Parts: sequence; structure tokens; C-alpha cells
Amino acid sequence: MDLNKVQVAALRLMQSDARFLYTLVDIHKNAENITSNYIMMCQPYIGIFVDGAEQWCKKVGLVPPSFTAEEKVYYTALRQGHKLFEKKYLDYSKMLNEKFKESDKYYYDKRTTIEKILGYYNVGTDLCNGEFCGNTIICALHTPIKTIGNEQVGNMIKGMSVIAGKLSAYLGCTENLPYKYNDCLNVTYKDFHFYKDCPLKVRTSLGFELFTILCIVNYVTVFIEKYFIEEIPQKFKFAYLQYYYLCDFIKEFSVANNIGIGLNSSLKNRGIRNCLAHYGLGQFLSEDDVIEDDVLKGLTYKAFGMDYNSTKEHLFEYLRELTEQIKYMIF
Repeated sequence: MDLNKVQVAALRLMQSDARFLYTLVDIHKNAENITSNYIMMCQPYIGIFVDGAEQWCKKVGLVPPSFTAEEKVYYTALRQGHKLFEKKYLDYSKMLNEKFKESDKYYYDKRTTIEKILGYYNVGTDLCNGEFCGNTIICALHTPIKTIGNEQVGNMIKGMSVIAGKLSAYLGCTENLPYKYNDCLNVTYKDFHFYKDCPLKVRTSLGFELFTILCIVNYVTVFIEKYFIEEIPQKFKFAYLQYYYLCDFIKEFSVANNIGIGLNSSLKNRGIRNCLAHYGLGQFLSEDDVIEDDVLKGLTYKAFGMDYNSTKEHLFEYLRELTEQIKYMIF
């Protein structure tokens, strides 16, 4: 099948996401210095790839692997995890705190004798070079099946991952080596009892809400950025999708809690967001706009009049300014 220049660009970005998923498998099998929740933190982005690539392939007349009805529902729901900050602040707060209470009750009910004396853990956290980059409550929120206390969750997710592997193979993920990654980083995890024994000085639901924003942003600006050596599209893509929704969310969050945090929203652009979330480059780029050797195929030039590296530098600067404000408040 003949694809036009814009469709080829979209296919290349899709194939890059397939290669990224292939790299996650390689990390799981071969990396020695990572044993925590980093793949679970990536679930929404995997959902974006699987759901979006399957739909795109069908639209252009390709024949991707067939999904069962259950797999289709699962990945449609999984991709929604990246829209956590599209929710109204009160909805976000309710969801997060309900999932936290579920975790707390589960670990409280299963305390050992020693834990009844010394205390118990109810939240696991991930750190990369000392920065918090994930926690188990976020992972539970991201996943459209029950995770806390579910002994079968690993097998269930593994079963659902088979079709993702087939789709990645269909898109040629093994035609290149996995992306290079740095297995020498200080990647660790630590369990805490929120709020009695945790790193926060703001030991309230507000503190945990801010902590969760910090973890989600750091996952892309610290872990993905530093762990993957090459300049891959996912560094910008994952960061931008969080940034896009945080622009409005942070304003509402700040007003609702009477706190003075902010996020520079000058890069907010719905067109590039749609391209990154749905591979719909044809609605944004003309064939003359495509830059084949550019990391994002010319998307940043079209959206912002800037090259990829300059745009990414601004994007990460704005997100890091936000995380510094949060860290000042909660630590």
C-alpha cells in the first residue's frame, strides 16, 4: 500500500513507540539496576500506542493483529490514564484519595505482629538519582483493573500484553536494536507509611496530591530523560501530554487550595497534542511541513516555529519550574 509523506511520518513515530515498548521488554529481561514500578508508570503511554496504532493502521488500510473485544476495552481504558489532569481538581482529589485509602486499608488489615508495633507501609515509591518518579497509588489509578490486593494482577496484565507485543512486531519493532539505556543510574524504590512516616512536611491529602503531580512529571523529565540515552520521541511526547493537561489543571488546583504555584502555558497547542496522542498528523501537517530526519518529523516547527531541541528545552524548563515549586512546598 502506498502511503503519502505525512502518513509515512506518522508510521515512523508509531514504529518508534513500538521500539520503545520492545526496549521496555529488554529492560525487564536484562537490566540489573531496575526492579520497581517504572513499566507500570508507563501503562497509559503503552495504551496510547496500542489503541492509537491499531486504529490508525485500520484507517489507512493496513491489517494489524486482531483485537478481542476484551483487549479493545482494556486498551481504550488504559490510554485514559494519561488524562488524569484533564479531570477537575475535585474529581482528581477524590480518585486519588479513594485509591490511597484502599491501599492503606489493605496493608493495615494484613499487618504482621512486628508491623503492629513498628508501623506498616501503605505506599511504595520509585526514585531515580534521588528524585521521586512514581508511586504505587498512581500505578493503581493508571490501570483499568484492580491492582491493590489482587494476586492475579500480574498474570492479567501479562495476558493483555500479548496483543501489544504482536502489534509491535507487526510494526517492525525487532528490525532495530532496543533503544540504548543507562543501567548505571541510581534507580531505587522505598516504601513509606503515609502520613506517619513519609518524606512530606505537608502530611495531608493536599501534600499527597502535590506529591503525585511531582512523581508523574518526574517520571518523564527525570527517569525517561536520563534512563534512555538516545534522544527519542517519547521524551518529548510523554512530557508534552502531561504538560498539556497540567496547564489548566494547575490553575484550578492553585485557586482551589489558595497556593501560589503556576505553570507557563505558552506551549499549549491542541494540534500537536492530537498528533502525539492519536498519530493524526494529517490534520496538522502538510506534506511540505514534514521533516523526515527530525525527531518529531517537523511537528515543533509547525506548532511553535522552533526546532525540536529548542522546544524540548522550553518544555522541560517549564515542567521543572513547576516541580521545584512543588518540592519547596512539600519537602
